[in-house]
Amino acid sequence: MNYCPCGATPLSVLQKQDCSNGDSAPTCGRRCGKEKLICSTSGEQHICRSQCHNGPCPPCTKSRVVQCIECKDKVRVDCQDLKQTEEYICGRCFKPCNKVKNCGRHWCYKHKCQGSDSSHLCDKVCNRRLGCGNHDCDQPCHSGDCKMCPHTSIHKLDCGCSEEVVVPCAATLPTCNKPCARIHACDHEVTHMCHNKDACPPCTTLTDKMCTGGHKTITMPCYTKIMTCDSICGKILPCGQHQCQRKCHDGYCTKTSEKCKQLCQTLRNNCGHMCGLVCHAPKECPKTNCMEKLTVTCKCGKIKQQKPCFLLVTGSETDHMFLQSPQKILQCDSECRRNSQANLPQDRSENLLGN
Repeated sequence: MNYCPCGATPLSVLQKQDCSNGDSAPTCGRRCGKEKLICSTSGEQHICRSQCHNGPCPPCTKSRVVQCIECKDKVRVDCQDLKQTEEYICGRCFKPCNKVKNCGRHWCYKHKCQGSDSSHLCDKVCNRRLGCGNHDCDQPCHSGDCKMCPHTSIHKLDCGCSEEVVVPCAATLPTCNKPCARIHACDHEVTHMCHNKDACPPCTTLTDKMCTGGHKTITMPCYTKIMTCDSICGKILPCGQHQCQRKCHDGYCTKTSEKCKQLCQTLRNNCGHMCGLVCHAPKECPKTNCMEKLTVTCKCGKIKQQKPCFLLVTGSETDHMFLQSPQKILQCDSECRRNSQANLPQDRSENLLGN
């Protein structure tokens, strides 16, 4: 060896220096200046900045721009961190991503994550409890609400026909869409659907029914009970003489213990007027005075009065035609005589006055 370790000073110049380092060559004290360190590249030359020394050069104190072998980003790195290799992985690629995935529930823990939307698609199964409360969601993990439970089951409808239907999990049973098959009170066509109620809805088919009194037919819905009309009942009462005067009704015309309160219409033999007493059938009419009001007048007809029939009737039988016209049985008064004289011819009235 003819030069110091850095190659800048001949050993002949350094012969007078202490050689107590044993086998080590004497150093000149200048900067080492060796080129093409491990961190050197074809585009950038780094030299050793330490004093002339024996052995390998210490790590480079400079920095350089390198490209991450994973994400391909360029970053400036201290040469001593390269650890004698051209390959470098940046801190972003070395640490977990720690970003929320598209489901909004899980985190990305990947190293070397590219950070794109496609790299953050959650690959787990959702496993959340579905709305049915019986099953878990088996779809890929997602944001928002889960879809309806896809499971189905077979159930019998709780209607009269007990039809079996396929029902989605936890869904309410549908209503039966078949006509009601129960036995109904009428023979009309069934218009309501199968159901689970105790009683069927009433039949609304229009029908002609006789009223309760048997007077006329009325058009009414089938379910309607027999109705009454506005006619007078007209049924013969238990007395056998009178008709019921109530409006059309159902049931009996009178109560069992109730007596007929209509007036007897039997004609009297002596005057031809009605009996007029409260019904006493089947008994004969009692002998009573006829209170029928008759008009009586004076002979000229000026004076008129009302008198009961029995005062005018004599004997057991009377000419009925006699009673149909006013009877002139009252006495005329002075005014009647004056009116009578005023109506006489002139010569006759003078004779009367002369007398």
